[in-house]
Amino acid sequence: MKNLSLNAFTIKLIAIISMGINHASIVLWQIFPMWSHIILNFLVGIAFPIMSFFVVEGFRRTRNVKRYMLRLLVFGVIAQVPYMLAFGISTLNVVFSILLGLICINMHEKFYVEQGKKGKFVFLFILMLIVSLITESGPFGILMIFLFKIIKDEMTRRTIPLVVWGTMMAGSVLVMSGLMLLMNLLGGADKFTMAIQESSVGTIGEYAAMTMQFFSIPLGTFLIIPLLRSYNGELGRRAKYLFYTFYPLHFVVLIIIALALGLTTLSMPAPIWATFGF
Repeated sequence: MKNLSLNAFTIKLIAIISMGINHASIVLWQIFPMWSHIILNFLVGIAFPIMSFFVVEGFRRTRNVKRYMLRLLVFGVIAQVPYMLAFGISTLNVVFSILLGLICINMHEKFYVEQGKKGKFVFLFILMLIVSLITESGPFGILMIFLFKIIKDEMTRRTIPLVVWGTMMAGSVLVMSGLMLLMNLLGGADKFTMAIQESSVGTIGEYAAMTMQFFSIPLGTFLIIPLLRSYNGELGRRAKYLFYTFYPLHFVVLIIIALALGLTTLSMPAPIWATFGF
């Protein structure tokens, strides 16, 4: 992709499409075969890293960062109820993750770079990491946005944060899988099998497939490295509110489709850890 030249609109459109497909496979999980989730879950690793990169680009271009923050806050609030109905979870949606990332890079510029108040920045940065625990991307997302901001070399900036994000995601999956294996060994094979059969997953095969799909998340992140390295710095087609409009709207559409198909739930099957009574 050395000679490929992509503008911001094109790359953001790729992110939006991948996000829409992935969320459809989650909300409408009952009509998607389990094996498809292993493939489609790699899309999780595409949308958020791209949006994280462009929130830093937006920060550099905007004339009014406070207005930028307010816009994110408003659309995050608008999307929250459809987000919770679609996924059946109560964490804050990804727009709040992006907002916290924007707040962090703004604090870095204001306190660390301009005023030299390093201690104040570090304290506030840690505070933002703690707050991010109740958002969709968690601290990992904040760290990636921060790396996109502080790395000086342009091509390095478009690579290292993605490698770090993908590696952290892969590490998290390995830790989670190790804990589940340990619980399996401590509980005994028979108890493990009965727990799976009594859960919404249904069979050991479905459980294994559901576990494997999380390993495909880092793959999407690594795949977009060539895309960001091909970014030509141009805005492309003006569609300022495309993402803001699409994000809550696609949840509403998916909920309507789920209701029309008579699906029994609008969220994913019970989380894997729920199998063990947590």
